[in-house]
Amino acid sequence: MKVFQTSMSTAVRWTGLLTVVFAIIVVAVMASRPNGTFSVPLAGLLLVILSIAYAMSPLRYDVGDGQLVVRRQVGRVSAELRGATIESDPAAFRGLVRTFGNGGFFAVHGMYWSRRLGAVRVYARNRDHGVVLTLASGRKWLLSPDDPDAFIAAVRAWTR
Repeated sequence: MKVFQTSMSTAVRWTGLLTVVFAIIVVAVMASRPNGTFSVPLAGLLLVILSIAYAMSPLRYDVGDGQLVVRRQVGRVSAELRGATIESDPAAFRGLVRTFGNGGFFAVHGMYWSRRLGAVRVYARNRDHGVVLTLASGRKWLLSPDDPDAFIAAVRAWTR
Protein backbone atom coordinates (compact mmCIF):
# COMPACT_ATOMS: atom_id res chain seq x y z
CA MET A 1 0.00 0.00 0.00
CA LYS A 2 1.44 3.35 -1.05
CA VAL A 3 0.41 6.45 0.91
CA PHE A 4 0.17 9.90 -0.68
CA GLN A 5 -0.33 12.99 1.42
CA THR A 6 -2.52 15.93 0.49
CA SER A 7 -1.35 19.07 2.27
CA MET A 8 -3.53 22.02 3.02
CA SER A 9 -2.85 25.01 0.77
CA THR A 10 -2.44 28.48 2.24
CA ALA A 11 -5.76 29.62 0.71
CA VAL A 12 -7.67 26.68 2.20
CA ARG A 13 -5.99 27.16 5.59
CA TRP A 14 -6.93 30.88 5.66
CA THR A 15 -10.48 30.15 4.51
CA GLY A 16 -10.91 27.69 7.37
CA LEU A 17 -9.38 30.02 9.92
CA LEU A 18 -11.46 33.00 8.79
CA THR A 19 -14.62 30.85 8.86
CA VAL A 20 -13.98 29.97 12.50
CA VAL A 21 -13.29 33.63 13.39
CA PHE A 22 -16.45 34.75 11.57
CA ALA A 23 -18.53 32.12 13.41
CA ILE A 24 -17.16 33.30 16.76
CA ILE A 25 -17.96 36.93 15.93
CA VAL A 26 -21.54 36.06 14.86
CA VAL A 27 -22.16 34.11 18.07
CA ALA A 28 -20.62 36.89 20.20
CA VAL A 29 -22.81 39.54 18.56
CA MET A 30 -25.93 37.40 19.00
CA ALA A 31 -25.04 36.73 22.66
CA SER A 32 -24.58 40.45 23.39
CA ARG A 33 -28.17 41.25 22.41
CA PRO A 34 -30.67 41.81 25.25
CA ASN A 35 -32.53 38.59 24.42
CA GLY A 36 -29.47 36.51 23.49
CA THR A 37 -31.05 33.10 24.05
CA PHE A 38 -31.05 32.48 20.28
CA SER A 39 -27.23 32.51 20.28
CA VAL A 40 -26.95 29.18 22.12
CA PRO A 41 -28.75 27.13 19.42
CA LEU A 42 -26.97 29.13 16.71
CA ALA A 43 -23.59 28.42 18.30
CA GLY A 44 -24.48 24.74 18.53
CA LEU A 45 -25.59 24.62 14.89
CA LEU A 46 -22.41 26.37 13.70
CA LEU A 47 -20.29 23.99 15.76
CA VAL A 48 -22.03 20.95 14.26
CA ILE A 49 -21.69 22.24 10.68
CA LEU A 50 -18.01 23.10 11.11
CA SER A 51 -17.30 19.75 12.82
CA ILE A 52 -18.95 17.78 10.01
CA ALA A 53 -17.05 19.76 7.36
CA TYR A 54 -13.75 19.09 9.14
CA ALA A 55 -14.52 15.39 9.74
CA MET A 56 -15.29 14.82 6.04
CA SER A 57 -12.12 16.55 4.79
CA PRO A 58 -9.52 14.30 3.11
CA LEU A 59 -6.30 13.51 4.92
CA ARG A 60 -4.40 11.24 2.49
CA TYR A 61 -4.76 8.80 -0.39
CA ASP A 62 -3.83 5.10 -0.13
CA VAL A 63 -3.19 3.12 -3.34
CA GLY A 64 -2.87 -0.66 -3.31
CA ASP A 65 -4.59 -3.98 -3.98
CA GLY A 66 -6.45 -2.45 -6.92
CA GLN A 67 -8.12 0.14 -4.68
CA LEU A 68 -7.82 3.86 -4.06
CA VAL A 69 -8.79 4.75 -0.52
CA VAL A 70 -9.37 8.39 0.41
CA ARG A 71 -8.75 8.62 4.14
CA ARG A 72 -10.76 11.36 5.78
CA GLN A 73 -10.37 12.84 9.23
CA VAL A 74 -13.19 10.45 10.15
CA GLY A 75 -13.90 7.49 7.87
CA ARG A 76 -12.86 6.70 4.32
CA VAL A 77 -14.08 6.37 0.74
CA SER A 78 -12.73 3.79 -1.71
CA ALA A 79 -12.88 3.05 -5.42
CA GLU A 80 -11.87 0.16 -7.66
CA LEU A 81 -8.94 1.13 -9.91
CA ARG A 82 -9.21 -1.59 -12.56
CA GLY A 83 -10.47 -0.05 -15.77
CA ALA A 84 -9.97 3.52 -14.49
CA THR A 85 -8.04 6.28 -16.22
CA ILE A 86 -6.04 9.01 -14.54
CA GLU A 87 -4.43 12.22 -15.74
CA SER A 88 -2.85 15.32 -14.28
CA ASP A 89 -4.98 18.43 -14.81
CA PRO A 90 -3.61 21.60 -13.17
CA ALA A 91 -6.64 23.57 -14.45
CA ALA A 92 -9.22 21.11 -13.09
CA PHE A 93 -10.29 23.36 -10.22
CA ARG A 94 -11.07 26.31 -12.50
CA GLY A 95 -14.76 26.80 -13.17
CA LEU A 96 -15.97 24.30 -10.57
CA VAL A 97 -19.47 24.95 -9.26
CA ARG A 98 -20.35 23.39 -5.92
CA THR A 99 -23.57 21.39 -6.02
CA PHE A 100 -23.19 19.92 -2.52
CA GLY A 101 -20.09 20.07 -0.38
CA ASN A 102 -17.47 22.15 1.34
CA GLY A 103 -15.76 24.86 -0.66
CA GLY A 104 -12.85 25.75 1.56
CA PHE A 105 -13.24 25.00 5.27
CA PHE A 106 -9.93 23.12 5.67
CA ALA A 107 -10.61 21.25 2.40
CA VAL A 108 -12.51 21.25 -0.86
CA HIS A 109 -14.70 18.17 -0.99
CA GLY A 110 -18.12 17.07 -2.12
CA MET A 111 -20.04 17.08 -5.39
CA TYR A 112 -19.11 19.69 -7.99
CA TRP A 113 -19.78 20.41 -11.66
CA SER A 114 -17.80 22.09 -14.41
CA ARG A 115 -18.22 22.53 -18.16
CA ARG A 116 -14.99 20.69 -18.86
CA LEU A 117 -15.37 17.78 -16.44
CA GLY A 118 -19.12 17.53 -15.93
CA ALA A 119 -20.16 16.07 -12.58
CA VAL A 120 -17.17 15.33 -10.35
CA ARG A 121 -16.54 14.29 -6.73
CA VAL A 122 -13.77 16.34 -5.16
CA TYR A 123 -11.49 15.13 -2.36
CA ALA A 124 -8.81 17.81 -2.11
CA ARG A 125 -6.96 20.12 0.25
CA ASN A 126 -4.89 21.96 -2.32
CA ARG A 127 -6.12 23.38 -5.64
CA ASP A 128 -2.63 23.44 -7.15
CA HIS A 129 -2.25 19.70 -7.84
CA GLY A 130 -5.33 18.63 -9.78
CA VAL A 131 -5.53 14.95 -10.75
CA VAL A 132 -8.66 13.62 -12.46
CA LEU A 133 -9.50 9.95 -11.92
CA THR A 134 -12.21 8.55 -14.20
CA LEU A 135 -13.51 5.28 -12.80
CA ALA A 136 -14.62 2.36 -14.98
CA SER A 137 -18.24 3.36 -14.22
CA GLY A 138 -17.61 6.80 -15.75
CA ARG A 139 -17.74 8.68 -12.44
CA LYS A 140 -14.99 11.26 -11.99
CA TRP A 141 -12.98 12.09 -8.91
CA LEU A 142 -10.80 15.18 -8.55
CA LEU A 143 -7.89 14.68 -6.16
CA SER A 144 -4.87 16.76 -5.09
CA PRO A 145 -1.89 14.67 -3.96
CA ASP A 146 1.28 16.53 -2.99
CA ASP A 147 3.27 14.47 -5.52
CA PRO A 148 0.94 14.11 -8.53
CA ASP A 149 3.45 12.31 -10.76
CA ALA A 150 4.20 9.54 -8.24
CA PHE A 151 0.50 9.24 -7.43
CA ILE A 152 -0.44 8.87 -11.12
CA ALA A 153 2.28 6.23 -11.60
CA ALA A 154 1.03 4.26 -8.59
CA VAL A 155 -2.58 4.38 -9.77
CA ARG A 156 -1.68 3.43 -13.38
CA ALA A 157 0.02 0.28 -12.06
CA TRP A 158 -3.44 -0.93 -10.93
CA THR A 159 -5.64 0.35 -13.80
CA ARG A 160 -4.62 -2.28 -16.36
